[in-house]
Amino acid sequence: MFSSAQYYRSWWALPLGNLDPELREFFSKAVQTLIPFFAFALGNTIDLTVIAQTGLLGILLGVAVIIVTGIPLIIADKLIGGGDGTAGIAASSSAGAAVATPVLIAEMVPAFKPMAPAATSLVATAVIVTSILVPILTSIWSRKVKARVAKIEILGTVK
Repeated sequence: MFSSAQYYRSWWALPLGNLDPELREFFSKAVQTLIPFFAFALGNTIDLTVIAQTGLLGILLGVAVIIVTGIPLIIADKLIGGGDGTAGIAASSSAGAAVATPVLIAEMVPAFKPMAPAATSLVATAVIVTSILVPILTSIWSRKVKARVAKIEILGTVK
């Protein structure tokens, strides 16, 4: 995580990169270099024993998150964004911040307090499952779309 001092020192990069094409090009060169560092930090906090605690129900919840959010996001990417659906699948993951939601709801509605630990474990498992499956599914989807486009281009040049 960034400390508040680090955040305030780097807040200017986002607006500058969006306002000036030369700065955007300058900042974009660092993206590929930074991915392993923040990916390690994110992956380092994942506790895989949570999957064993929740079992099949947590895994099914993670798969359901991908299906329930993935299908509408693929459609939205194709219809609204003009993409090929790859961004829709890539966005169908459950965010790590979702793990705190059951506890927050239990604090607001005390009737849910007894269920908060179990719900938190289920959501944590869904986060882990989606963080593993979504990149794999996105890669498979992207390869199939690219193969389909290449096949159409080949058939178009043959005729």
